Amino acid sequence: MSGERLPERLSDERLVALTLAGDTRAFGSLVEKYWTTAAGIAFSRLGEANLAEDVAQESFIAAYTKLAGLRMPSRFPGWLSKIVAQKTVDAARRKRRSHVSVENLSEQGLDPPWTPQAADALSPEDAVRVRSAVARLPEKLRVPVVMRFIGGASAIEIAQGLGMRPSTVRVYLHRAYERLRKDLAFLAREV
Repeated sequence: MSGERLPERLSDERLVALTLAGDTRAFGSLVEKYWTTAAGIAFSRLGEANLAEDVAQESFIAAYTKLAGLRMPSRFPGWLSKIVAQKTVDAARRKRRSHVSVENLSEQGLDPPWTPQAADALSPEDAVRVRSAVARLPEKLRVPVVMRFIGGASAIEIAQGLGMRPSTVRVYLHRAYERLRKDLAFLAREV
């Protein structure tokens, strides 16, 4: 039975119930469904892909161990988002305590931390300007933008992951696009 896949369209509530009954495949389905959301939230706050993936993994482990305490299984995405947010805060604290500057890494002959793949088409200076523009967005706008463009999540997936309505996510994305369009107008002039 462990080799069989679960039906694609099981509700979060059903997946939680199956997990609590001992079916680890059900929790695997939850991980597959919400991985992009968890990693996107972490990345939007930390700015490092590897660290964001570590936080997502830690968050799912914590969710699995605390799953019996989830009172309303239908609210799994919002509950998970809160766990990710707390794990992100913890990771940011650890990062501050053990901060190594990019300059120190370069002096040691090591590559600096993650640079986005999309930045390959941009000059290093422009890539920094794009990351800075996204970082300046308020968190409520930055998280959906990162989930959309780094994680590839749809507005509906973002809404589920953040416990919002899809219409709210679309409004936040639109507001973020407007701000970024102004901040990144220099890119259009360079073409």
